[in-house]
Amino acid sequence: MFKRFVFNLLITILLACTPALAADTAALFVGASSAPVNPPVGTWLAGYDLNRASTGVHDDLSAKAVVIGDGKTAVGLVVIDSVSIQYDTTCEIRAAAANLIKDTLLPQRHIVVQSTHTHAAPDTIGIYGPDQATCGRSPEYMKKLIAVAAEQVAKAAENMEPARAVWARTECKGWAVNDSEPENVDNSVTVLQFLDESGKSIATLTNFACHPTVLDGDNTLTSADWVAAFYESMEAKIPGEHLFLQGAIGCWMQPETPERTFELAHKYGEDLAAKTLAALKNTIPLKDTRVRFASRVFNMPITNRNFQQMSLAGLVPRDFAESVETEAAWFAVGPAQFATHLGETAPVFAEQTRALMDSEPKFILGLGLDHLGYICPPNYFVNTEKYAHAKYLVSMSPCPQAGPVMIEALKSIIP
Repeated sequence: MFKRFVFNLLITILLACTPALAADTAALFVGASSAPVNPPVGTWLAGYDLNRASTGVHDDLSAKAVVIGDGKTAVGLVVIDSVSIQYDTTCEIRAAAANLIKDTLLPQRHIVVQSTHTHAAPDTIGIYGPDQATCGRSPEYMKKLIAVAAEQVAKAAENMEPARAVWARTECKGWAVNDSEPENVDNSVTVLQFLDESGKSIATLTNFACHPTVLDGDNTLTSADWVAAFYESMEAKIPGEHLFLQGAIGCWMQPETPERTFELAHKYGEDLAAKTLAALKNTIPLKDTRVRFASRVFNMPITNRNFQQMSLAGLVPRDFAESVETEAAWFAVGPAQFATHLGETAPVFAEQTRALMDSEPKFILGLGLDHLGYICPPNYFVNTEKYAHAKYLVSMSPCPQAGPVMIEALKSIIP
């Protein structure tokens, strides 16, 4: 509490002494924190077949948080090594974090939660239990995940210190491919780094689009997949926290998998880290660091009977009868802009979202705030034979208009 008092006092002094700076560029304060969220042995794993129980931990699943403020407002970003964070879980993490922080600079609606989508993590949806009639979502594990994620937001807020920001962009080619439309590949890598007054990294955010699915359904060890090796390689070279921000991976950004081994996952993670580290040797400073946030809660239509049956069977805690409540969010740190996508979105929706943002760098937060399955282009529903895997993809999509509905929500909040 004393540290929080000192932090608020420092902000007050800075804003009082430098009104021009506060009005035009704003002071920047950043804090970060992380902790493991590993499940106990026997927890049902998600992403592949039913009846797949964990037998141990290969590498830590983590909840990582960064809180970014300008003295007037703040935004929190939480990244969890999980197959999915549903909107109900996002709301619970927000509420739990707000109870810990009790700071009006970071209202709970300003906390954005994102999953990396590893398929070697617990079932946080409910549809991957021992059989089709049994929920695979562990209440005990969900309680732990929510508590740990909220604690990281609170710790990140407590750790906030004066900072500056730089960014870079590069590409990571060679192993992330589009299995549905091979010609439509987004290999871009966008990085935002926050440095303390001595130039030491507080947190590095890396945005890239590819499923963490080198490991297949035969694996029963919990793992962040290739994201684990990315974190390990980054941490070996740069201090501070590292957050991998998943991009638009639907329809269907996947790693090439000539083998389904931890060795291959490690190779891919190391490759992304090497390209990210090289890009950080030539960074661009953010001259404006004002923090802005906007969000919109709306209803997504549900016409997919598979979704409706999940609710009727009691596998999921949400009502997918005709529509479901969800949310889209946008926030900015100066010219750096972030927009959430409420599932595994096709690359075309990343292009459309970037077109709405008028400054660089631009970040697409796939599976951000919610995960409503695959968000496919409407023509995937009309021409299922034209696109590889389209029949499966649309079978796990809420409705043909999900993408356009999401884009309209983003249009209403992106200035």
